[in-house]
Amino acid sequence: MERENFYLLLELPCDPPETDPDVIEKAITKKQTEWSRLRNHPTKGLHAQKYINMIPEIRRVMTDDALRAKEAEAAREILAKDKENKYPEIDRHIDILMGKGHVTQEEKSKLARVHSLDESEIQNRINARKNVKYHRIDQQITLRIAKGYLTESEIGKIAKRNSVKVEEVRKRVRCPILKTEKEDEVPQPRQIDRSIEKTIRDNLKLLNKSSLYDFLGLPESADLKSMQDAASRKKKELASSGKKDAVATAASTLAGHCVTIFKSEQSRIAYDISLARTKLSELDSDIDIAGINGRLRPEYFETLVGKAMDFGMERSEAEKYIKDYCRRKKWTVETAPDKRRKLFIGAAAAACVLIVVASAGAYFYISHQHRMRETEFNELMQQVNEERDARAKITMLQGFIENHTSGDGYSRYIDRARARLDEIRTNMAEENYKNMAAAVDKLAEKGNFREAITECRQYLQKDPPGRYAKKAESMITELDRQIESRDFEELKNLMIQGATPEKIDAITSYLEKYPDGAHREKVEKMLSEISGEYFVYVKNQLDSCEADGKWQQCASLCENYINRYDNSYADKLKIRLEKYREKIKQNKIMAALQRKANDFGTDYDSAIQVYEDYLSAYPKSEIAGRVEKKIKELEKKKKQKAIEASKTQFRKLLEQTGQRYSEKSEGVVTDSKTGLMWQLLDTTLTKPDECITYEKARQYVENLSAGGFNDWRLPKAEELAGIYKSPPYFPALENKWYWTVESYSSYSDGQWQKIVDTVSSEHSTNWEVERRDSRQCGAVRAVRK
Repeated sequence: MERENFYLLLELPCDPPETDPDVIEKAITKKQTEWSRLRNHPTKGLHAQKYINMIPEIRRVMTDDALRAKEAEAAREILAKDKENKYPEIDRHIDILMGKGHVTQEEKSKLARVHSLDESEIQNRINARKNVKYHRIDQQITLRIAKGYLTESEIGKIAKRNSVKVEEVRKRVRCPILKTEKEDEVPQPRQIDRSIEKTIRDNLKLLNKSSLYDFLGLPESADLKSMQDAASRKKKELASSGKKDAVATAASTLAGHCVTIFKSEQSRIAYDISLARTKLSELDSDIDIAGINGRLRPEYFETLVGKAMDFGMERSEAEKYIKDYCRRKKWTVETAPDKRRKLFIGAAAAACVLIVVASAGAYFYISHQHRMRETEFNELMQQVNEERDARAKITMLQGFIENHTSGDGYSRYIDRARARLDEIRTNMAEENYKNMAAAVDKLAEKGNFREAITECRQYLQKDPPGRYAKKAESMITELDRQIESRDFEELKNLMIQGATPEKIDAITSYLEKYPDGAHREKVEKMLSEISGEYFVYVKNQLDSCEADGKWQQCASLCENYINRYDNSYADKLKIRLEKYREKIKQNKIMAALQRKANDFGTDYDSAIQVYEDYLSAYPKSEIAGRVEKKIKELEKKKKQKAIEASKTQFRKLLEQTGQRYSEKSEGVVTDSKTGLMWQLLDTTLTKPDECITYEKARQYVENLSAGGFNDWRLPKAEELAGIYKSPPYFPALENKWYWTVESYSSYSDGQWQKIVDTVSSEHSTNWEVERRDSRQCGAVRAVRK
């Protein structure tokens, strides 16, 4: 990434990524405050200023869903790479602690704290290091299987060399284990037929595989069952492929041998012995190549010892094996001359002869040693000159310096090596700088100044020599200047063609990004020149947000202008701002009242009391109308709650009447005796606060649609008597009277009146119709056929 990762810079979590805009803005504000405090810091000021300049870009990226997702992914990759870079040091610490054969829980916890990792990750690294160690153990075991057995002594040496318990080595051995190496105890190992062995070796070579284990993709320590399963799968896979080329034929042949060899532990051991002897034969072949005229030179001897040790031998074992092989070939193994041996050659000679011989020997010894050092150094310099990679040259020279001391006659060669090392490093530093400068120039020519700065910063992270570091820092300063000039030119064009909010945002971004910029005064003048244009824009926006009741948006518009200007327009907006703040305050009060009322749940009386208490305290409040509206809504809910409670009560009473009355539709009760359908609740429950005159009763049934029916009517007197005067009685919560359909005209006191028959809800078999003035307040029990 060309710049610092914003998730890491803001110290926000990236897995899973933080996406809450409020949390992100809070983190940006916190960091902005922190960087502002550090702007004048002698060492941290440069970085702090850079981060302040990046704030608009940070906000742009972190408020855009797509860009923010990419930023989170990049942050996870950076953290993963940092973790990977820690592993060499972690592995080194693990190897130290595993010196005793295991790592304790306390040591795991300490490693986790030191390296800022979970203990599970530390455990994974421990397991990985164990696998490396076990591979080395298996290599050492395999080499010794060549003779068909291992001794207890060999197992002990392997365990000691690898810092593990003897039992761990023992359980990995697949051949016989002898206490000693006595002739009568040595078993004769079973061997694979040489023709089969050659066939296997030739086909493995064709497939570029080292062994049948490598062919099946399993370690040499794999159990027999795993080997058998893998061999069977491989054979079926190759048979179904249908290929007939040389590679397929070789693979099929090897698969067949795998099935046969890994059929039993004995045949597997025979193959392991063959494999071990193949490795030794490779070493024998190398010895044959190194032997010249019946002699093995010292430098070849050391190389062969190193290769034998790579196979899994100890140094003493490797030296003995090579010397024994040369002895059988009747070759002479030359070793580096012993410094003291020639000093005692003439120990038996006379004193004078001894002195002469000793002096001559010393002279020739010193001359010989000098020639050896000169030859060694010249060979080194030839290798260095032939090597094209500068880092490889440095490694060679450093190795020479570290492996020799001034006291053993290498002083001047060490000085010459150091001089050559300094020369290479100087040339390498100059080359690195030239490459960086060329890359920066190429990017700058294309106008990619930020990428060019990134190139410079990556170069500085490699800790170049001081003079090149200063040049790179000068490049960054110049590139920053060019970026500022480019941004200023873009701003000038925007001031001609851009919309008002774009101009304001661009000016604000420039001033935040370049607080000490070369064009700051000109940009501040631009800001001053568009004060009137900006005011008109704000005024139009205020008209819109006032119409929508978005008071916070209105306040923000005013505050943004007032924070930028101190003029007559700002004074006008300050007045409006106070109005908006009062509106916001009233909205907050209303929200608080709603929360308090909502806390009472379905206790509508207590909720209504919350609003009524506020009206009593502030009868002239701006939100009085909204509060009264809330009270009406709650009273409606309260009434509905009462209706639902009455329905529940009526339904329980209906259950007590047997099977005569049943609610087959919501709010509608059917009388099985008469077939009539009655409304479950009467008007005393559905309209408890309303006076139901006869005229209103007729209107009520005409407009009623209970149960989805719209043909409701007032009942006849005998119909009401049928449910209230004939058991089982229709439930009645209290004694009341109901309007019927029968009405009459009556003349009394000089005027006509309407008289209506009514029937009471009293449960009694003795009853009579009561006639009442139609203007009285009664109840309605609606009915339909």
